[in-house]
Amino acid sequence: MGWKLSAIIIDTVEDTEKVLSCFNFSDFEYYQTEALEIVMLPKANEIYIGTYNKKTIICVDVFPQEIIESRNSELENNLITLFPNSEICCLILHSGVNLWGYSLIKNGEKIRARAGWSNVGTTVESGVPIKEELELLSKSRINDSGKREYWFEENPGNPFQEDQVGENFVFKILERYFTDEDIYDDLLFETDLKGYKFTLKSGLQSESDHTIPTVVAEKP
Repeated sequence: MGWKLSAIIIDTVEDTEKVLSCFNFSDFEYYQTEALEIVMLPKANEIYIGTYNKKTIICVDVFPQEIIESRNSELENNLITLFPNSEICCLILHSGVNLWGYSLIKNGEKIRARAGWSNVGTTVESGVPIKEELELLSKSRINDSGKREYWFEENPGNPFQEDQVGENFVFKILERYFTDEDIYDDLLFETDLKGYKFTLKSGLQSESDHTIPTVVAEKP
């Protein structure tokens, strides 16, 4: 089974209406309640919000990727304004094209962002590695072409490219907020989220598929 995920995690329990106010919606209305595993990548006009382990989970398309790729998106600024002392994490995965990415905002500052996909490689990398990345990064080295590749004991003669281990990184970042039992025994993915349909204000992106990143951000 491939993974498709587009989510924002806030490390505190937040009021749903306050969370919705961060988004530039012209209107929204309650739609349905679904388990996280079903709505990890919602339709373009849907957003799902819930809590687990004293964290707020938001599943919505496009917006997490925009925060990962940009430096000052409108949503990022709104989240920082309303939750200035919180940790805000964005995660994206799409196994079909090995799309992966994550960013971390702490106390109003984006301290880490990484993303990439299979046809291009790593397209976003900024900030200093956080502890959850270190184990995987320790298994990597820069090859003669200047690209990072990963060597694992179970496949000693077969290096992996960064897009092939992007999913591993995203799950490592999840471990920052949830326990192994939460993640790997599916307790997290069985939690219910409330879904809302919304209308975007004119001029905002509303495509259902993730855009493919094409610009490489500056590296640390």
